[in-house]
Amino acid sequence: MKSELRSGQTDRVTIHKDTTVEIIIPTLNEERTLGAVIKDIRSSALSVDVSILVIDGGSTDRTTEICKIENVKYILQKTKGKGSAMREAVERSDADIVVFIDGDGTYSASDLESMLEPLLNDQADMVVGSRIPGKRDKGAITLLNTFGNKLFNKTINFAMKTSITDSLSGYRALYRKTFKELVLFSQTFEIEVEMTVEALAKGYRVLEVPIRYGLRNGTRTKLDPVNDGMRIGRTLLFILMNVNPLKFFAIISLAFFVAGLYPGILVLYEKITTGNIVSMPSVVFSSLLFVTGTISFVVGMVSELVVRSRRRLEYLINKKFDK
Repeated sequence: MKSELRSGQTDRVTIHKDTTVEIIIPTLNEERTLGAVIKDIRSSALSVDVSILVIDGGSTDRTTEICKIENVKYILQKTKGKGSAMREAVERSDADIVVFIDGDGTYSASDLESMLEPLLNDQADMVVGSRIPGKRDKGAITLLNTFGNKLFNKTINFAMKTSITDSLSGYRALYRKTFKELVLFSQTFEIEVEMTVEALAKGYRVLEVPIRYGLRNGTRTKLDPVNDGMRIGRTLLFILMNVNPLKFFAIISLAFFVAGLYPGILVLYEKITTGNIVSMPSVVFSSLLFVTGTISFVVGMVSELVVRSRRRLEYLINKKFDK
């Protein structure tokens, strides 16, 4: 069952029967699985013809040799990181629709049709494969990664009033035009959560479809749960601060005001009951918290004005270039 996350008023991409689709596979030492992934894609029964583009991040094994054997177009990545690879690949592609899939065999090519259908029928601008528990292999995602994913999902849903179930999924399909209009800075794995938040913030129609997710075939994950998790979390906070700054800083402001209530009430109670204020440190501390809360709220209002102005400027620039 497909669940739409958010709709927005955006320029629609005209769909033709000769719409081109390219499957982009970022790789780094995927000799054990890449060949099978390519064969699975080619054997999939799809309603459109697809091409395959492998972008390699400097593999030291036979990954590029497998690309030659399978007669697949491949390019060598100029910079490091999955995020950089995805941006470079899109720049080198001229397809109408691009699909990102990992080369480690965890995502199934049998889900390609359900990923492409909403785009081909103009029902979405970006489709995300959701790795729901019922359709993934046991142990395919560690408990730590599952916890982190849920935490990021809840944060995004709270900040943007959506119903995201898998913000970190690497299986995505979207119009190339849509991808190029997203403001993406991430160099590594955090690009997935950045794409999700940025697309929602711009009002694009984001759709999730349930997909299969399997165990890695004898290869170790390149994702470090702790270091990459902290990096993704930092990126998420930065994105949300830029997307919805008033709400972000209002929560911080509220926390300072709540923290300042206790010492403030103690001082007020002391004044009412004794007629004097003896606890001067409480006065200073309470005042400092209230002032900090006020400053945080003002910063949020100014940031909201800046973000709204930037979004309007982006819209006007895009509208001018579309003419």
